[in-house]
Amino acid sequence: MNKTSKSDQLYRLLLERISRLSDGDNFPTLREIMREYRVSQFTAAPALKRLQEKGLIASHVGRGSVVTRTAGRRHGATILYLRPDWPSFSIQAMEEAMTGEAAARGYHCEILRYDIAADIYRQLPGFEADAVILDPIQFDHFTAEQLQILTSSVRPVVLCRSTLPVFNIKCVGSHLMETGITAANYLYRNGHRKIGVLFSEGRSYTMTTVVDTLLLCARTLGCEVTVLDANIRRGVDSCRQTREFLEREFKPDFTALFVCSYATARETLAFLRSRDVAVPEELSLLSYGFDTVPDEAPFISSVDAPLPRQAKAVLDIIDHQLSGDLSFPGQINIPPEIREYQSVQHLSGNIL
Repeated sequence: MNKTSKSDQLYRLLLERISRLSDGDNFPTLREIMREYRVSQFTAAPALKRLQEKGLIASHVGRGSVVTRTAGRRHGATILYLRPDWPSFSIQAMEEAMTGEAAARGYHCEILRYDIAADIYRQLPGFEADAVILDPIQFDHFTAEQLQILTSSVRPVVLCRSTLPVFNIKCVGSHLMETGITAANYLYRNGHRKIGVLFSEGRSYTMTTVVDTLLLCARTLGCEVTVLDANIRRGVDSCRQTREFLEREFKPDFTALFVCSYATARETLAFLRSRDVAVPEELSLLSYGFDTVPDEAPFISSVDAPLPRQAKAVLDIIDHQLSGDLSFPGQINIPPEIREYQSVQHLSGNIL
């Protein structure tokens, strides 16, 4: 193992040590660190210097070093926000929420759009920033190497819009099973007993968990559920594939339709209007995902964890990581909410 990697390991150990201390507590000197951790000066000095640069410890003549953890989050620290170079209202909305929250906290936020075909994880060690926020478009598929890079990073890396219950992975996302339950209960409370589910995105852990939970909950409530699978292929425009599927296969035998993304729900709405199907009078629509479309008034009711709350949780993790407080939860699930507009009809005759 080279000197740099040893120094990185020592830095992480010292961060954990600081997280157990309070402001003003004494911190070991360079020689004490060398002796306690059995490392050379070439390993210990860079790790100690990084702690000082981060504002986590301060050296005083005659007193040695003391912990200054609450001052550790430097005003103006740099956050690198990595987002896929992919046309998506959801990705754009998350970028706006994240950069706005970062600016409000005094961070300097740099945005890098990456090619979805590239392995962005291998590039993480080379980025210069105090912390990294990663919006991974394929957040359900990780290799062992990618997980190792995430868990061994010397700077905080937080995945947004992701739920990955792996130790030492920092992530924020919606609670998937609760999202499916919330959607099923919402349609049931509005009197819908025949529900369609349009699988209009690629099959992933996220989509499968939401849909499977919705199906289980709806059927437990006594609803009749029809699944429409558009067989979306990854890397191909899901809106176009959804429209082609609806043109071929759509024969509604239900009063409400749950669609797996806001973008494909908009495409579904356009298709229904082209067939003179009135929404919500003849068919109600509920989508997964809170997206905003520029210059378009929201119309489709949806279920998800609000993006501003997700952005706040991501920045909360970064705040605590940069201040040396490693005891703060690194994985946060945001409860889902229903955002109501005009696309779900209340069938009062079926409400118990």
